[in-house]
Amino acid sequence: MTQRSFEATLKKCEAEDNGAACAKLYYYFISSKRAYLADLQLDKQKALYYAKKACVLNDRDGCVTAGMTLYYGDQHAGIARDKESGRGLLKKACELGQDDVCTFFLNPNF
Repeated sequence: MTQRSFEATLKKCEAEDNGAACAKLYYYFISSKRAYLADLQLDKQKALYYAKKACVLNDRDGCVTAGMTLYYGDQHAGIARDKESGRGLLKKACELGQDDVCTFFLNPNF
């Protein structure tokens, strides 16, 4: 993680509507390696924002991370548990070809 790669990824997500870049931003905002970047703080709300945007842009990784985040919630980050929305995003990940999501997380017993 470098400042240059973060800025390039942010630009791709924001200016080009690049789903893969938006999904990558999720990890920038939650990774412990963000300390190497100027002024980048842990921000799970912002991470979720970018994961959801990635999902809207049909990036299956974004759908998985956003879906799991919402399904379980994170009370410390102020992210409410929303099983229904989480399952919806996981279903989209499944439809986009994320097979492990289809077999495990969308199991009626989950």
